[in-house]
This record gives sequence, structure tokens and C-alpha cells, in this order.
Amino acid sequence: MKGKNNEKVENVDLILKSTWLAVSKMYSELAQEYDSTAVQALTLLKIDPKEGTRSTNLGPKMAIEPTSLTRIIKLLEDNGYIYKEKTTTDKREVIIKLTEKGLNSRNMSKEVVVNFNKKVMDKISPEKLETFKQVMSQILKIANEINNKK
Repeated sequence: MKGKNNEKVENVDLILKSTWLAVSKMYSELAQEYDSTAVQALTLLKIDPKEGTRSTNLGPKMAIEPTSLTRIIKLLEDNGYIYKEKTTTDKREVIIKLTEKGLNSRNMSKEVVVNFNKKVMDKISPEKLETFKQVMSQILKIANEINNKK
């Protein structure tokens, strides 16, 4: 694709995809060192360590389909990272809570995310990061507008 003055313009979607693939690979490889997956680690990070999190709130927090989330929750429960507790108000509602093992794993995952973000912030100026966030927000908005027209 050519832009003004005939310089080559990178496709925005290609930059997004290759960047996300690299970040995703980094998180997956780090999770594998702990016999886990990046999605499992993300799930643990989205569970409130003190109060737990309603199962119905987890999917939207992670942008993940309910059927996939059900499998992840079952796996985390079977492996002793979480347990389910029924709410006192509605017996159909379930709160996902962390076990001690789950809390430890969540803390390790949080450390990995914090370290990555710190490395990014060490190398990229606050102004550039702010511009990046604004641009990404607009790209998300544009993609959502296109998706909602379907």
C-alpha cells in the first residue's frame, strides 16, 4: 500500500496482529514455565483476591466466550486454583474465589505483567505512551463501529 509521496505504508492491522502475537507468545512461554497457560493466568488476574468475582462478570472482563470460560474455570478448579461459592441472595449465582495456590499463582502472574509494563515504560516516553493509548482507543472504536454495522 502506498501513501503520500509514494512511501510504503504499513497496514495497521498487520502491526496490531504481529505485536499482539509477540506479546501473546511472551506470556504463553512464561506461563508454560509454571505449567499454566496465558489464559489461565489472565483469568486468575481478573478474580478479585479478597471478595472473589461473580462468574457472570468474568467473561466480559476478559472478552472471552462463555463456553471457553466454562472450560477454563473447570480446569482451574480441578487443579486447585479456585473454588466456587454460591451467593446468599441467588443460589444460581456463583462467586469464583482463589485458593491459596490460586492466590500465589495470581501474584506471580501479576509480577510478570507489572515487569513487562515497567520495561515498556522505561523505553517509551509518557507522551508517546499517551498517544499510543489514544490511537489504540480510536482503532478499537472504529473496529467496534464496523462490527456493529453487521
